[in-house]
Amino acid sequence: MNLSGESTINLESRRSRNKTETKCKSQSPQIKPQFTKYQQQHKKSRTKEKLSQNSEQLPILSRKLNLKSISFTKKRSQFKPASQDLFLKYYIGWGNNEALVKRIMSKRLQWKETNDSSSMLVNFKWQQSERGYRYERLIVSQNYKQLVNHFEHHKEISNKSYLIKNLSQYCEKHKLNVFDYTPLTFVIDFSDENCDYNITQFLKTYEQFAPKKPSSKQMLDVKRRLRGNFCCAYRGELMSQFTKIQLNNTFLSEESTYMWLLKPTFLNRGRGIQIFDNLETLVKLVSDFQEGLKEKALNQKEESSGEDDTPKQVQSAQITKKEPNQQIKQQSSGQCIIKSHSFVIQKYIERPALINKRKFDIRVWGLITHELDAYFFQEGYIRTSSEDFTYNIENTFVHLTNNAIQKYSQNYGQFEDGNQLSFKNYQDYLQSQKINCNVQDLINKMKERIWMVFNSVKNKINFEDRKYCFEIFGFDFILDADQEVWLIEVNTNPCIEESSPLLKMYIPRMLDDAFKLTLDVLFPPPNSHKQSLPQIFQLPQIKEEQHSDYPVVGYSNDENMWMLLGSLNDRKIKKKK
Repeated sequence: MNLSGESTINLESRRSRNKTETKCKSQSPQIKPQFTKYQQQHKKSRTKEKLSQNSEQLPILSRKLNLKSISFTKKRSQFKPASQDLFLKYYIGWGNNEALVKRIMSKRLQWKETNDSSSMLVNFKWQQSERGYRYERLIVSQNYKQLVNHFEHHKEISNKSYLIKNLSQYCEKHKLNVFDYTPLTFVIDFSDENCDYNITQFLKTYEQFAPKKPSSKQMLDVKRRLRGNFCCAYRGELMSQFTKIQLNNTFLSEESTYMWLLKPTFLNRGRGIQIFDNLETLVKLVSDFQEGLKEKALNQKEESSGEDDTPKQVQSAQITKKEPNQQIKQQSSGQCIIKSHSFVIQKYIERPALINKRKFDIRVWGLITHELDAYFFQEGYIRTSSEDFTYNIENTFVHLTNNAIQKYSQNYGQFEDGNQLSFKNYQDYLQSQKINCNVQDLINKMKERIWMVFNSVKNKINFEDRKYCFEIFGFDFILDADQEVWLIEVNTNPCIEESSPLLKMYIPRMLDDAFKLTLDVLFPPPNSHKQSLPQIFQLPQIKEEQHSDYPVVGYSNDENMWMLLGSLNDRKIKKKK
């Protein structure tokens, strides 16, 4: 009982204390009072009165927040990207079947073509040459990248004189003989202080293997006349002894007139190449190139008219300066004048392999990506001559098998479609002739030589570490009568004309697969539209393979036909001081 009484008394006292505390709290200036229902309604009415008194300010406030306000619309439009900005931009320069490159790019839906070649806001540029590329201004940032299709220093292998110099240095470093891989070659650059030594070395070799030895007086006279073309005084010292040169017997034939090739160092597609079989002809050719040699008209066809009357490789030549001492000028007649002070002299393979008595060479492609990975395209093609092989140096169509030259022969396309054969066609021919040779072994040797070339310039091809460049090179090889592989030259801007059904199959696939290793790596294609749908509408995700739109017989559409040779990226780029 006492417990309950105590409990009642405590409860009542607790309630009285609460009322007292509430009264004290209401009188405290630091604590807000607890409003009754009436007080809350009174506060609302006073708030309405204040709002009505400040009603003059409301229009100003509404103008600041009005969604239809002009000022707000302008700001909004500034941040809204235009539809064209959602696309990546590419520029394709004129020439060398640019329509094919555009056709391949049109399959990449996130890309849009622009005709403004001078704009720096272009993500990808494809041109025949690097002219106009400002490598030092290539933009690379977190949100913006640029890619071009030529390395700044591609001439280290695409220029004939630089190619042999770099290969020679590479072979010397690895204790190899460079002339086991490429024909005997001499660089004659009349602006080079070592030119006198190179001329002396060539003349000594020429005399050593000549079937009919020239007299000492004649040799001295030729050397004196060639020296007259020097562009600068000789400042070097001649070596007292020459390295003993061995000449493979495939370069000499008893039936031949002792043939050599003279090539300007800066041209490709067979342009400017001259054949000589005596020193007098060499001296005259060099002199003519110094003054300006008129390019020979090639058209042999009896029935021709319009633009076909002039060879296309002549028509496309513009007035251009390649180097300070090298120039091409186009005459009003359509022919070109070629001026050069730099050449390579190369021994002609006098015992070449033949197909049905006609000479041929082999074109394959090599690729260096923006990451300096080196690739080899698994298919190439054979380019045949239109006429039977002879030692007549006047007939260009016998000796130079470039399609840019052969297409002007009367016999062009009579033996093979486009004068071109596949590797399988050549294997079938070897078997029909009972020649014991495996074409795959030849391909492996070509891969080895391409890897050697790329390695010889791995510290030079992208010396300044430009972002981003890649390049497709055309490698030309010749087989001798013993089926041995010889590297002839490397071409920038290789021909991508679809001049036969074979090339219509190979070249689009070659380009598209190259873009997958370069362009699509830097600029990945957007995700499928299915992934952007709301979750409730999404279908089960299926891993999609990259199917090629350009099928090649013998290869899956899901594979990339570029074979990785190795990486050139394991070097330290030497910065210029």
